[in-house]
Amino acid sequence: MPGRWVRRLHQAEDVLLAALLASLLLLSLAQIGLRLFLDTGLAWAEPAGRAGVLWLALLGALGATRGHRHIAIDALPRVLPPPARRLAWAIAQAATAVLCAGMAWLGWGLVQLEREAPMPFIAGVPSWVPMLALPLGFGLMAVRFALAAGAQPPEPRDMDA
Repeated sequence: MPGRWVRRLHQAEDVLLAALLASLLLLSLAQIGLRLFLDTGLAWAEPAGRAGVLWLALLGALGATRGHRHIAIDALPRVLPPPARRLAWAIAQAATAVLCAGMAWLGWGLVQLEREAPMPFIAGVPSWVPMLALPLGFGLMAVRFALAAGAQPPEPRDMDA
């Protein structure tokens, strides 16, 4: 049973994800309405929307990894006995953690490149700020997978569920 602070962290993730999705929907609706009825629009809406989708995708992936609802190849655990299933789980989770850590490292490199030669984004916001989604999202996923490598694997689910 996760501790109270872990449950609150999960709630904060869910609230952040829902708020970001709602903000992107409202921004898109406002942009459509402004263009349709007033023949104008918000100049910053397009880049903000693209950055929001990047953050939404990585936060959504982080949420999916929390509940082990991410895309996974799980044919082998269905046929392995429990001790072998545990070993296969640990290896798969550790390997995934290493891959996510590598992606976080590469994402940090992209942020550094963008800081050296920033592109126009939104007035007052450097163009590298939205790119922080890459190292943060993949870094947090790496931590989540590393922690899962030391935990018990979930029971294999039926394909019908």
